[in-house]
Amino acid sequence: METLNLADFEKVVSKLMEFVRYCQKLKPNNSYLIVNRNSFTLAKAALKATQDYGLKVKSFDLSADKPYKHFPQKFLRLLREETPKGGMGLFDYSKHPDWGLKETGARIELLSEIEQIPISWAHSPGITLDMAVNGPLQCNYKKMAKEAETILQKLRNVKGLHITAPKGTDVRITIPEAVKFDTDCIIVPPNVYGGPGKFGNLPIGEVWALKRKFVEVLDRETGQKVTQSYPEKLVANGKWICDVCAGGYPHRIDPERPIIVEFREGVVNGFRCDDPGLRTLHDEMLTSQKKYGLPTILEEIGIGLNEKARITGNMLEDEKIRGTCHVAAGNVRFHVDMLVDKPTIDVTYMNGARAEIMKNGVIS
Repeated sequence: METLNLADFEKVVSKLMEFVRYCQKLKPNNSYLIVNRNSFTLAKAALKATQDYGLKVKSFDLSADKPYKHFPQKFLRLLREETPKGGMGLFDYSKHPDWGLKETGARIELLSEIEQIPISWAHSPGITLDMAVNGPLQCNYKKMAKEAETILQKLRNVKGLHITAPKGTDVRITIPEAVKFDTDCIIVPPNVYGGPGKFGNLPIGEVWALKRKFVEVLDRETGQKVTQSYPEKLVANGKWICDVCAGGYPHRIDPERPIIVEFREGVVNGFRCDDPGLRTLHDEMLTSQKKYGLPTILEEIGIGLNEKARITGNMLEDEKIRGTCHVAAGNVRFHVDMLVDKPTIDVTYMNGARAEIMKNGVIS
């Protein structure tokens, strides 16, 4: 088990206290739940930070020695029946990099539960000690919350985006009226869709547009109809060339062998990559399509804001890098973020007005 020296430990504790205060906006004596998935040192730091802040804290360990397909009912009942005011889930996949992708379905189920209960939830799938000590966890939370509010104002009433990038990305995205922009820099329920619970990533540092809904589908493996979470489609046309990193792939992408995704009317119409290490992402996408019979679609568009975030090959951090943009392809129990660097983003508003909100990775 990795540990921190006292100075670094206290450094992390201090920043977690800032996060609880400025992003979750909790008050002393509020209840709090810390969930630990192989992140023992950070869970310990979170416990000290929340207790020092004056919260009433409980902890829960997810200790299975293999990837979860579904998280334990005991944990989900705890959320439903003893709903805390706030909480965080710390999922460290450093020792088992492939578990991150394999537990995607379970985490999607968890977040669907979170949105149905009145809680502020910090979601950390892939967090590491290095991220906490030297990276995006060390941001200025008060400043980030304020800046995110400003950018959300710029994105209000946006109808469409045209995104280009130096490596050849060129895609136009229409945002349906049902989908709204949000941020993880302010995690205060209710969520933007009126649901009682709200989640956001920790480390913080992005604004995004994404919405999921429950659908009844046929599980072709069992022959049973099941209710599952499925994304609302963002209507996209064009090519996305991911040459930095992708969710579920624990390395930086070779820029000479990028992921090339073609979108047609929001549906993934092509997925190519010459790097055999990235084929797992394509395989997982095809598995979902085969099992549930639904197309993989453009689920999310996100913009990074965190100046402390670095390119590491870990999407939890990389998608927060200031001056980057990512999209996610999604399906039932499937979600893969794909990052591009130095994008230019032009937006069109409902009233026909246009604006450039980012040029070559610099926020306007």
